Amino acid sequence: MKKLTALVLLASLVFTFAACSTDDSGVTTTTPAATTTTKPTTTTKKPADPLPPISDDEGDWKEDLCELYIPYGTATIDGTKDDSWANAATVTLDKVKKDNPAADTAVSASVMWNEEGLFFLFEITDSEIFQGGAVGDYNNDSIYLYVSEDPDANINDFNMFGSGIYQFALINEELEMLPRKGADGTTNLSIERAYTVTDTGLLIEFKYKPVQNPVAAGNFLLLDYQYNDSGASGTRKGGMGWYNGTDTNADVMLWAVVKLLAQGENAPA
Repeated sequence: MKKLTALVLLASLVFTFAACSTDDSGVTTTTPAATTTTKPTTTTKKPADPLPPISDDEGDWKEDLCELYIPYGTATIDGTKDDSWANAATVTLDKVKKDNPAADTAVSASVMWNEEGLFFLFEITDSEIFQGGAVGDYNNDSIYLYVSEDPDANINDFNMFGSGIYQFALINEELEMLPRKGADGTTNLSIERAYTVTDTGLLIEFKYKPVQNPVAAGNFLLLDYQYNDSGASGTRKGGMGWYNGTDTNADVMLWAVVKLLAQGENAPA
């Protein structure tokens, strides 16, 4: 698992000592300057009292820790994967967060953005789909989508989820709770979603428009994905995740830092 640490760039302490002497021939010689530099120190990502950025030009911890660059784009939310998703930022949920997901289960998550909001596509391979549990319950086969519009957020308890910090439960329209955690509730969020049961599992498209910090090129967010793998018995067999490999999902400091790219901008190599 990637380490959640940031290199805090400190100003190098340079001590220069120049000494001059004269040899028997009368020629003056100079001893080269001696330089010592301190090693960069490390600190935990998003400390309780965040350090100020080095400068606007050099970036800050968010740039250093960015795990995913989200391209500019749009999609029609209709439960189908079309060509618009070709350039989206796609990752695989390959971390086992909880218990034992079925061996044949595989999930990928794609994301892009424009001024209308964030667009998500989840492609789920699962031979045994169950969505008959309670609303928002993880005992359904479901996606939990974690988003913080504020990259400087420092909370570690669901009870502190507020405006702009959400856990969305993406199941089906009858069993959804949007968001499952987060203070705004469905009435204050602009949301679109569509589902398709496929031959191999599920396809879910989802769009939501951030309200606390409107999306714009260069903005940073915190993001993570989870798939709850259930079965015919209606009991979760396991949880799969992308960035955070633990089952401590409520701590935003364990979510990935992501950046919104400008239209036509490519992710760094």
